[in-house]
Amino acid sequence: MRKPVRTIGALLTCIFFIVFILSACWHDPSPDLGEEGNPDIRGPDGQPVVQLKGITMGREPASGMDRFYQQLDALTIRDLGATIRFDFIPWGDEKNQISRAIASKEYDLYVGGAWSDFTSFAARNAFANLTPLLDQVPDLVSHYDGKLNSVMIHGRLFGIPQYNMPGGGGEGMLFRDDLRKAWGLPEIKDLESAEKYLYKAKEAYPDTPMINDKRFADNLWTLIAGSKYLDVVKGYAVVSVDEPYKALSMYETPEYKQVLLRAKHWYEDGIVSRKILAAQGNATSETLEWMKADKKPLEFNNHFGAVSSGYIGVLKELFPEFEYGWFDYYLDHVPNYMPYMTPDSITMISVGAHSKHKEIALKLIEKAHTDRTYYNLLLYGVEGENYNLEGDYISYAGIKAENKKPGWTGLYDGSMSLMEKYPGEWQTIVEHLHSEGAKRAEANGESPLAGFRFDTGPITAELAAMEAVRSHYLVPLSVGMSEGIDADLALARQRMNEAGFPSFMKELQNQLDAFADMK
Repeated sequence: MRKPVRTIGALLTCIFFIVFILSACWHDPSPDLGEEGNPDIRGPDGQPVVQLKGITMGREPASGMDRFYQQLDALTIRDLGATIRFDFIPWGDEKNQISRAIASKEYDLYVGGAWSDFTSFAARNAFANLTPLLDQVPDLVSHYDGKLNSVMIHGRLFGIPQYNMPGGGGEGMLFRDDLRKAWGLPEIKDLESAEKYLYKAKEAYPDTPMINDKRFADNLWTLIAGSKYLDVVKGYAVVSVDEPYKALSMYETPEYKQVLLRAKHWYEDGIVSRKILAAQGNATSETLEWMKADKKPLEFNNHFGAVSSGYIGVLKELFPEFEYGWFDYYLDHVPNYMPYMTPDSITMISVGAHSKHKEIALKLIEKAHTDRTYYNLLLYGVEGENYNLEGDYISYAGIKAENKKPGWTGLYDGSMSLMEKYPGEWQTIVEHLHSEGAKRAEANGESPLAGFRFDTGPITAELAAMEAVRSHYLVPLSVGMSEGIDADLALARQRMNEAGFPSFMKELQNQLDAFADMK
């Protein structure tokens, strides 16, 4: 009798083990189900549930992802017959990380923008053309109300853009305002008052560079020239506010030389890191770590939305007695227009050209932009674990900073987002920027460049050569590394011309002329 008992016991143990494994696969936040999903789980149409994979930026929250996927799976299996799992890519080396993710062809959904060379990847057919699939997502098309046309490239749609509304901040400087007051410095309203703060901060924190991100020259340009010019091809060409259809070389403007002179001055005085050329493309995470350790009182180079979502909560949690201020480079220095979408200026969610489930992936994006339950879950996470609701406000009071979930990159939708409740003085700053920014944009109306997109197809070779020259000659100049600006700038212009800059400018002007005629 003992042998059958052992056999039955072994069989029951085996069955229990199999059930345990299946259960673990179901509840694990990132199960490896394969692209066809788990054949034992079926959607409402009776077909096996498929598994989508996506990437998003930021750090995965320390907790809450089990419940996040349980809630998300319940929605997506019911509505789409699919599940999705995200891999998080930390900010810092995002351009290379996204490039590697695209090359791997293992994801169905990608994110990107000008910061990740989106248009270059689109030109190389890394992303699916969604135009033929739009009839399957009527709610999404209706939601965008014709705005998707502005992000098409040669009549093809390679991604669904985030939906910006007027108002809110742009690039700017986060700083300890309590220190500004203690140091007897004026309110920070322009480049000169910001510079005074930088130099005083360097005295107080001598072991930390005040600027460690080589993109700071972009913000110098905004402060020095933003009221006079509009970017038309970022980093290369601008147009005058007064003559918006006449292309100008950024490098030939007198303001560009002023940028270089200021950068050189800051570099020589130690405001700029001596190792800045070796910095990652995005050095903001390094600054946040310094600020969390009270080794640096400012962030010179970040976007207001990123600071609001990624800095303020954690810093106020660590230092509730500190008072923070914000100097927005755009609000008072750049003409405020109603927002418009172009592939060169906005963040997108794209579907991989290799994906076997393009229609389902696009339908997921539709749900994310048009269904409140999907939107809150994908942008904020699990209520009570990643965020709280206080009336109509999103609140992170009582939520540990490590548990705050970054939203699905590119999903942000101004018509769907809830106002966030911020700690202390930051609430007043946020509300002022939103109301004042919206007021000015509505007063100015549409940008003269709204709807213009430079088609780089005819000058692809020239642009590649120009980018190599820019990296080798102009980036060091822009961060202040120069023995003689006049000679170095002249050499950079010569090399840029040899790379094909005149052909680039001619093609740009031809397209601006055609756009002006159409307008």
